[in-house]
Amino acid sequence: MEFPRLVTVRQTLHSDPLADPAGRVDSGLEALGLPGELPSGSRVAVAVGSRNIDGLAVIVSRLIERLFEAGCSPFVVPAMGSHGGATASGQLAVLRGLGVDWQRLGAPIVSSMGVVLLGTTPGGAEAYIDRNALESDAIIVVNRVAPHTGYSGDVQSGVVKMLAVGLGKDVGAAALHKHGFASGHLIGEVADLVIKKAPVLAAVALVEDGTKKLSRVEVFHRGEMRAREPELLGLARSTWPRIPVESADVLIVDEIGKDISGTGMDPLVTGRGKDLPPGESHVFTTTCLVALSLTPGSGGNGTGVGHADIISNRLFEGIDHEVTRRNVITSGALERARIPLVAGSDREALRIALERVEGGAAATPRIVRIRNTRNLEEIQVSTTLLPEVMGVEGMTVGPEREFVFDRDGKII
Repeated sequence: MEFPRLVTVRQTLHSDPLADPAGRVDSGLEALGLPGELPSGSRVAVAVGSRNIDGLAVIVSRLIERLFEAGCSPFVVPAMGSHGGATASGQLAVLRGLGVDWQRLGAPIVSSMGVVLLGTTPGGAEAYIDRNALESDAIIVVNRVAPHTGYSGDVQSGVVKMLAVGLGKDVGAAALHKHGFASGHLIGEVADLVIKKAPVLAAVALVEDGTKKLSRVEVFHRGEMRAREPELLGLARSTWPRIPVESADVLIVDEIGKDISGTGMDPLVTGRGKDLPPGESHVFTTTCLVALSLTPGSGGNGTGVGHADIISNRLFEGIDHEVTRRNVITSGALERARIPLVAGSDREALRIALERVEGGAAATPRIVRIRNTRNLEEIQVSTTLLPEVMGVEGMTVGPEREFVFDRDGKII
């Protein structure tokens, strides 16, 4: 089969990188009089999740430094629900992979799956919290505020959800997720109960720009978290990167992974995997989605593979099915782990996809190829999509390229 030639295009994404993230932590803490209000010797649990956030290690390191300077005894607790295979050692490994380790911080990381039930919310959701965090003198959560891959509403993925789900470990995550993604209001209810019954002190909320560079750092007092997070969510949504066309016959995703998105591929980019509320629709759709590999940072977690139509054998072989099983059982979204058609190579996967769409209505298939759903500054499109691409402001067109494969049929 002769594969169509693709054109490399670059889009101008919203870029507003923060020049001094550590300094912003300092000023945010000082504005709230923190950590000066804590007695010397206070044990402070710093809750950190599993997301690949720009500057995360810098932010956590500076926060730990400020706590030491105030005479506190800080320690890190993983706040990532069931990630890391829902094991204490697995969650330690996730943090280490993000640059959050005791050698760098000078503070211990206390990882345990033990939780305490705090109670039940008015909506019937049980609230759990990491036992070590509960037994501390104060809790500070650090997380990115961003659209969630399943939940909608004014609170999605952020510091509030970290209180409601991340600190609850796998038990807490399962307790909330069993109500389904249509019950996003329960995130706030659980967080309210955690704030009421646990020593939550503050949150460091992070926002990335369209290029996924850290753009904003805000420090909230416990009483501000619920009211101020929606503003940051709106900011994050307004700069979220997109594929600059409305639809394609074939979308090729070179790599998927939990370190890229909670569902391996961001549904706000691919148009797959998230049911939107009435009145909203995905800005991009595709007839056939091909995924080719799993990132090393996923640790074998293939969650989201079920949203593809065709995958390569090398992606399939990279999946740790036990880790993936635990994750989707906790989330309740079992379809995310369904195995699509497995092709013997990248070349075969693309051939099958093109034969499928060319056998339908697409005589000249519209193709988009992206590295992953996190990096969208440079993508490739078939020449049939160039008129639509050039209608978007800020686009730069590069040279045409042929598909190139190695001797094993792996795309280069």
